[in-house]
Amino acid sequence: MKVLFLDIDGVMATMKQFHMKLGKFGFYPFDEKCVAVLNSIIRETNCEIVVSSDWRTTLRLPEMIEIFEMNGVIKAPIGYTPNSKLYRGDNLDVGRASEIMMWVELHGVENWVAVDDLDLEKSGYDALLDVTHFVKTPRVTEGIKQKNIKEKIIAAFDRKYVPKFTDSTIIGGWGEPTH
Repeated sequence: MKVLFLDIDGVMATMKQFHMKLGKFGFYPFDEKCVAVLNSIIRETNCEIVVSSDWRTTLRLPEMIEIFEMNGVIKAPIGYTPNSKLYRGDNLDVGRASEIMMWVELHGVENWVAVDDLDLEKSGYDALLDVTHFVKTPRVTEGIKQKNIKEKIIAAFDRKYVPKFTDSTIIGGWGEPTH
């Protein structure tokens, strides 16, 4: 199974959407061009989507699925990353990296990519986060539709992940799954 860990703000919803009228559930829509890129990635890789975005903390999975459908995404998310005690306002990148790695380790996924506007590569979690599986969307005005982002994501799916730990308690700081 291939898994795409997907952030939303700055990846699927760009700066333009941040100023748009809020839709159902009180969230703004995804950028249509970002949806087209995501759908293309899904078609080419047959990946599953796991939401790593903060949106997972206020929406139940059925609501998130509906938001993906309303925005024209051709595949619904299968779940969320768990909450990490490390995810704090002063530590977002480390917390997000730890949440993704927890999901990877718990589910034994070998082919995965995390797409985020946070710089998880510089999270200080180098021992955990296999940076070859991370793709950053550096411009929140463009998100996933940025030049070469799609190609980086597809290439990263070809790299197999080798688990770094056999006991997730080594990673530390895990909370309960959001939903």
